[in-house]
Amino acid sequence: MTASLDLTLTRGIHVLLGRNGAGKTTLMRTLAGILPPLSGRVRVGGADLAEDPAAKRRIGLLSHRAALAPQLTVRDNLDFWATVQGLPRGERARRVADAAGRFDITELLGRRTARLSRGQLQRADLARLLLTDPQVLLLDEPLTGLDPVSAAATRELVRGWAADRTVLYSTHSVPEALTLASGILVLKDGAITRLKPGSDGSPGYEVRREPATAATRDDGWTPVEVEPGATIGALVAGLVHEGVTVSDIRPVRPDTETAIQRLLGGAA
Repeated sequence: MTASLDLTLTRGIHVLLGRNGAGKTTLMRTLAGILPPLSGRVRVGGADLAEDPAAKRRIGLLSHRAALAPQLTVRDNLDFWATVQGLPRGERARRVADAAGRFDITELLGRRTARLSRGQLQRADLARLLLTDPQVLLLDEPLTGLDPVSAAATRELVRGWAADRTVLYSTHSVPEALTLASGILVLKDGAITRLKPGSDGSPGYEVRREPATAATRDDGWTPVEVEPGATIGALVAGLVHEGVTVSDIRPVRPDTETAIQRLLGGAA
């Protein structure tokens, strides 16, 4: 992905949408400090990840594939990640126990992760994510493969975290985005467009025109598709050039879902 992004995220759930290959996972991994940015900087609370590696502990990344070794037990996996995160030896056992209790996997601590169901594995990976109580959570398609009950429980967890954390949440589901998000980010062609659920996207237009077309409604207005950023003047000039008489024109703000579909270039 070749991109030049200037992105600031505050507290709340910011849902990241984009087609396959748009660069969502690459962006997540860059923000987590796993991949270095080609240029520029990633900062968390003012700390530069490249200059202050300890700042990475403020970030938790949940990939759509669990970061847990299948041949190790859940406890060994969590202890390993607590060590990687730099937790003191005397602190690790307590943090592992607390995280396991929070996600109801205490009885699974002695089981190898290869023997866990998809929902159990997701809960274990969520426990891994919160061992260090990160203030920024990067969740890459966190509901992939979950049954409806586990998915609903995970959504509620995310809503709770967003009260005092920054959450970046990627998904392919527009309805899911509209349900969860305090802000929506659409990634396409290396650029991000921000939308706010319930707010309007870029406007289309309706015109009163002669002659009428098959799209003209009974009230006399005809919807007109325009390119993003097109001006009313350019629209009218184009219609007149085609021999259309325009007596009136008005902008029409699409709902957020329509705006997302247009940005993605079709059904998401």
